Order: sequence, then C-alpha cells, then structure tokens
Amino acid sequence: MNRIKTKQQAGFSLVELALVLMIVGLLAAGALSVLSSQREQVKYTESEQALAQTKQALLSFLVVNGFLPCPDTTGDGLENRTNQACEAVSGDVPYRDIGLRLADVRDGFGVGLHYVVNAEATSLSALQDSTRSASFFCGISCAGGNLPVFILNTPPTASESGVGNYDVCASGGASCDGSAPMQLEAVPLLLVAFNQRGLPACMDRPAQEQENCDGNRFFWQGGYAPLAGQDGFFDDEIVGVSAYEIKSHYMKNHPGAL
Repeated sequence: MNRIKTKQQAGFSLVELALVLMIVGLLAAGALSVLSSQREQVKYTESEQALAQTKQALLSFLVVNGFLPCPDTTGDGLENRTNQACEAVSGDVPYRDIGLRLADVRDGFGVGLHYVVNAEATSLSALQDSTRSASFFCGISCAGGNLPVFILNTPPTASESGVGNYDVCASGGASCDGSAPMQLEAVPLLLVAFNQRGLPACMDRPAQEQENCDGNRFFWQGGYAPLAGQDGFFDDEIVGVSAYEIKSHYMKNHPGAL
C-alpha cells in the first residue's frame, strides 16, 4: 500500500508575527511623523505668504489712497475710526478695504493676522501732524482731502525714531527690552502671525510670545524654535512695514508728491 506523503507548510510563529507587526508599526509611525512635519511646514509657508500678500496689499492701498488704514476692531473687514482717528492701535486686518478676502489674511493655521499701527494713531492731532509717524494713517476726512499728510521728513528717519513706533528684537536674543540687538527699529506698522497658539490668553503664553501680544512697543521675531527650559515652542512670525518702504512706494507711483 502506498503511503500518501503530506508536506508540512512552514508558517510564522506568534513571536515572528509579533516582530513583523512591530516593525510595520514603527515604519508607519515614522511615515506619519514625516507627513505631519511636512504638513506643518506647509502651514508655516502659508503664513509667510499671507504676511507678504497682506503687506503688499497695504502698500497698494497707500498708493491709491494716500494713507494707510486703521485696524478693524469689529471683524467686518473694514477699518474702524471714531472722530476720524483710529479706534484702536491693534486689531484685525481691514481686508475688505485693501481688496483681500478673509481667507487671505489668515495664517496657515487658520488664525487671523494681527494688525498693529503707530501708538498715536488714536489721536486726531497726531494724525494731522506731518512731524508725527501717526500721519501715515491720516485718512481723507482726517486730512480734509489734502493727502498725503506725511512728508519726506516724517519720522522715523535715520536721525529720528519718532513717537509710538515699534522695535522688533532679532531672533536668538536673550531678552527683548531695548538692550538686545534689534532686527527692525522704529517701525510704524506690523503684521503678526500667531500660528499654532493663536492670540487668546496672551499671558499664558511663553515670555517670548507674550512680547507680541502684551501691547508694549517691543516685538520678538524668531521663527519656529523649542524654548529652552520651558515647555513648548515659539512660532510667531512678524512682518514690519518701515517708513522708508511707505515713502518710497508712494513716491515711485507719485513722483515729486512728497
């Protein structure tokens, strides 16, 4: 009688199967981590683009109108003024006034860009005075139709920093109080992308990020970086508009106007 021979199929043991699953899991986790990092980088790039686009739109508004708009304090996309002066020196970007959409003035994480103007912009007398940096924000009614109010010597200039402007500390500095090197000095207008943390609960944020929402004249530029000795990270992004840019942009389109 012929015996039927059977083949024994080699299979995975439970230990081998567990090892395979562990390796697959590690590879998948690594891939997800890389993908998450890439997505986050895309969001920061989108923030940079939003800042650059908004700055350009503000300068284009200046060329057409002869002044820069006040902040939007009501969320309707329009600047807000009381008795011709700005209602506040910080708020949302008046995106409708400058020809943008709401989506255009949000950072890559969906947070609205923060718009900060000269600290004297709430004073009508300062707005109407060409020796004050606030005059960059003097509108049609404020100026009585004679625009622009600012002139070539309106501060900040090389010899005069002016009143109510802002200083941006260079990244990597140990402090931001006027003793550290400045990246930008005496800037009459700033745009801030708060990115992941957004704006709420300013004083619950790390000290570096508090500088960008505490209402004083100092701002901290850094880019993404872990915070030494603290939990979390710094990821605010700042773009300033200098007096030189304001004047040169206007004169380029209106030669001899100043």
